[in-house]
Amino acid sequence: MLALVVTALVAKSVLVSVAVLEQDRYAALVALSALPLVALLVSPALLMRGRTRTAYLVGADLVVTTLLLADLVNARAFGRLLSVHMMAAAGSFDGLGSSVLAMVRWHDVLLYVDLLAAAGLAVLARRRTRPSPSGGGDGFVDRVRDLRRRSTRVRTAVVVAVVAVLSFGTQVVTQTSDPGMRVVSLSPLGTHLHQVYDELVDTHQELTPAQRERVGDWFARNAAYQGVAPEHEDLVGLLAGRDLYLVQVESLEQVVLGAAPFGQEVTPTLNRWRSESVVFDHVLAQTRDGSSSDGELLMLAGVYPLESGATVLRFPDNQGYTTLPRLLAGEGYRSVALHGDAGSFWNRDRVFPHLGYERYVAEEQFAGGTPLGLGLADADLFDQTLRELDRVPRPRFLHLITTTSHTPWELPARLRGLDLPGDDATSRYLQTLHYTDGALGDFERALAERGLLQRSAFVVVGDHEGPQKYAPVDERWLTGNAGRVPFMVHVPGMTGRTVSTPGGQVDVLPTVAQLMGVPSERWAGSVMGRSLLAGHTGSAVTPDGRVRPGADGAGLLEEAYEIADLAVSGDWFLRP
Repeated sequence: MLALVVTALVAKSVLVSVAVLEQDRYAALVALSALPLVALLVSPALLMRGRTRTAYLVGADLVVTTLLLADLVNARAFGRLLSVHMMAAAGSFDGLGSSVLAMVRWHDVLLYVDLLAAAGLAVLARRRTRPSPSGGGDGFVDRVRDLRRRSTRVRTAVVVAVVAVLSFGTQVVTQTSDPGMRVVSLSPLGTHLHQVYDELVDTHQELTPAQRERVGDWFARNAAYQGVAPEHEDLVGLLAGRDLYLVQVESLEQVVLGAAPFGQEVTPTLNRWRSESVVFDHVLAQTRDGSSSDGELLMLAGVYPLESGATVLRFPDNQGYTTLPRLLAGEGYRSVALHGDAGSFWNRDRVFPHLGYERYVAEEQFAGGTPLGLGLADADLFDQTLRELDRVPRPRFLHLITTTSHTPWELPARLRGLDLPGDDATSRYLQTLHYTDGALGDFERALAERGLLQRSAFVVVGDHEGPQKYAPVDERWLTGNAGRVPFMVHVPGMTGRTVSTPGGQVDVLPTVAQLMGVPSERWAGSVMGRSLLAGHTGSAVTPDGRVRPGADGAGLLEEAYEIADLAVSGDWFLRP
């Protein structure tokens, strides 16, 4: 039974690692890296006998298997192991039950098959066990024999535990900084153990002088990428003085814009806007464990996400960021954020004031609405925004966070505007986005009726991918997204322009700051993104730290996530 449990847990670790890395060439290495901790886990069983040993091994197998199943589900959704930081944070998964269930597959139950085999072995062992015949034995000899056996078991357990601890210690010392390959070097269980250590000491670290100098030097070198190319100089200040609406669309992928499956436009409003917009069509999603909250910090504060856990849950009170609301406040703007879900979701009620918002309007403050998916319907979000316009003087910056297109993309039949065959993930996803796009078009018309449209501008961004991130491969029939999210700046009446500079979500802040005419000395040395209006590439680096070929300043980008970890955990932004 002990051999069965060890073999099964190592095999499951390999399976999870393959799901995280989306390849199996490192599987043999994971089989080796998983052994030390699995051996340490089962070593106490060497001191036990009979039912006690069986109960311990089955219990340990059950607990670890359930953790690995959670990892597998998380890997399908985010391409990463489940973060201990996320598990430890209260409310991390509030409202996400249906989204999590959408990632579970029927065959996941096979992970528990070895437990049935273990139960069968236990039954067979009990049937084969016969009571020792009484009489004729030497009690003293039996006691000596038992002591020797017990001593052997103790020595074996100690040796196994010591070797396992030393082996894992070597793995920790030699681990890679690449979050994906760390799963290979430490195994899933080892990665979680390392996360537990981080969680126990998870406070603002005091950066050493050398670390502080390194972070400052990185920001200084990155500031060199904030210029403006001659062909885009006419865009500087384009948005100045206009009411600005940042529309953060849940799970919106770049490939959706312009898509017309079966002859039907998915996003007719956004498609129409493209001819009067600056369209940045090569912007990578860069979120990690924090999902939408990572997207918000990337775009609002120009900060990369942490390697593990969500920044807004681990360090919610960081206040020193250079943010879009603060920059616009310097230009006389009043800033309000609106979201049709609970105010505490992703700690927004605690974090948004630190980002410079004067007011945060969550579901609890809405005048009313219809529950739909994760929160209230997106039509209610735009209706509430119209009410806020009566309270907020111009010029104003309103950040609108949609929810209807959140997984698992369930929309009542009466609200579906597309005629799509089947009920696969992509079809359901497109139905929700078509609904959100229609609500956005209604909002545009309402602004026009109030005489506000010609004095307005819209920044439309996707917070992360949709089916490409969350759906099984056989349900992703809208292909070619390549990790991108839309970034579109719409100004009614302007002549449209497409900028295909490769970049990432972290580049939204510096780009919008230039479009607003905010002087670069106010932000260039304190944000991690780059302007996409400059004559070089933006921050073309993926969430796992891979720099896209041809990116300028690749050395800086390779360090970006590590620098972000230092800057955020050390609260570097709150400089004296």
